[in-house]
Amino acid sequence: MKLSLLIYFFLFSANQAAFGAGLSDLRVAIPAGLAPPLLMEKNGKMEGLIVDYTNAIAEKLGRKASYSVVTRYRLDGYLLSGKVDLLCYTSKIWDANRDFLEFSKTLFIKREIIVGPTPLPKKLNGFEGQTIGTILQYVYPLLDPYFESGKMKREDNVSEEANLKKLLNGRIQYLVTDQIFLDYFRMLHPTISKNREAFSLQEYPILCSIGRQSSVKKKDLDKAVVELKASGKMKSFFDKYGGTYIE
Repeated sequence: MKLSLLIYFFLFSANQAAFGAGLSDLRVAIPAGLAPPLLMEKNGKMEGLIVDYTNAIAEKLGRKASYSVVTRYRLDGYLLSGKVDLLCYTSKIWDANRDFLEFSKTLFIKREIIVGPTPLPKKLNGFEGQTIGTILQYVYPLLDPYFESGKMKREDNVSEEANLKKLLNGRIQYLVTDQIFLDYFRMLHPTISKNREAFSLQEYPILCSIGRQSSVKKKDLDKAVVELKASGKMKSFFDKYGGTYIE
């Protein structure tokens, strides 16, 4: 009898521990190569805008986020195979596997811009003949036809921050980036804006994505996103990094 009770207690405790671990550990992927303020490392700990708002989403789901930085060509594979539960920096516009994933309601709007010497062309075709600083493996829906035809040349780099440093040091004249990256970089290096301006390219709705094997349900994720935005925390996260929150 004592042995039976002992076995029962052991199995019950093991099941409870496994159940608790599943709830507390929300496996989150972050794309590799993102620049500050989206992703930063401090004392071996990941910080930044994505971490801030994803932690808030995890909290509303009753979970604790655990992060992995994943190379871009592996991101969807990790989601589809169930290796990670959640990715909260993506868009249907560029996600090649959008038909096999589910997406949350919009988190915020990403504004893509070309930065270069003033005065900039008024139309996109005015950049023909120029070399544009780009990010390795990035897709640029409006610029790619120009790159493919040879009317513009792309110069790839590993991160937005690396490209902005090249621009600051005069090693490149034009680059394509996000407003949030430029805003944060300008806080640290105000001279980046001297004799330069921005040309607005495109706006993208940024979403979270989940695979069919994720432990997160779309309805719960949508509810968490709506509550987070309604709380005003998303705007405060952007304010923290000198950016403008666009819903």
